[in-house]
Amino acid sequence: MLRALELPDYGWASHPVTTMWRGRTAGLVVYGLAMVRGWRERGFADSTAPLIAEFAPDAARLTQAEAAAAGLLPSWVGDEEVHRSHRSNLRAKDPAYYGPLFPDTPDDLPYVWPPADDVPPAPAPDGVPVWIVRPPGPLELGTALSQGVVGLGLEAGVPVDATGLGPVELRGLARELSGRRPAKALRQLSAFLDEMQPGDLIGVPLEQGAGLLLGEVVGDYLFAPGEPLPHRRPARFTHVVARAAARPPASLQDPRALFRVALDPVHGPPRGRARQASARP
Repeated sequence: MLRALELPDYGWASHPVTTMWRGRTAGLVVYGLAMVRGWRERGFADSTAPLIAEFAPDAARLTQAEAAAAGLLPSWVGDEEVHRSHRSNLRAKDPAYYGPLFPDTPDDLPYVWPPADDVPPAPAPDGVPVWIVRPPGPLELGTALSQGVVGLGLEAGVPVDATGLGPVELRGLARELSGRRPAKALRQLSAFLDEMQPGDLIGVPLEQGAGLLLGEVVGDYLFAPGEPLPHRRPARFTHVVARAAARPPASLQDPRALFRVALDPVHGPPRGRARQASARP
């Protein structure tokens, strides 16, 4: 849900459980970490806490009472109609486990999905705009580093030179060649062709996203058939920064192969090294 709320094009954005938390990301972090504590107290291992916390680091150590006092929780928290309906559906799903926990709750109530609170959207993060180009595996990462390129694979269903093709032409070509229309991958390829420009800053995730290899695009689009990254641009890599340089670090949880984040200016290149543009994470 955190990714659905904060990461563009992630999916599940219109699900009612996402809607009820919209605008309350910090509160959802507090709730998620409370579940982690409960899971660990039962003796189970967890690897999600750091990923949850980086969506709202300032709220990560708060209790529910502290989050409520700070105005971070949705207005429906404490609404008995909402909570009762969800207890009811838990009973229906697993009567043996939840029945004794909620003995006074019927098991046939419909879900109550409250609307989102009317809160203003959070401002876009300030920082230097950087294209994140995520290689899908070690082979593609090795190709990027050894050949000095950034690129995309064939996930968009376009295994041919795409020079000069706009979004409409790409969609038609993908349907013709693959019989499908992978919308997300096509949008990424379209941005790689038409929006990325020489001089733009780029970041390649390293060590499962713990760091970013930064550099800049130094040439136009090329097609290299048979290569691990056939859709590519030449790049010059300069230095590595920690994950914390992204604003916020959670923006690097985006699973797409190509997207934009804002980078703390302290970690960017010398002023004037790269073409500046407004960040669009």
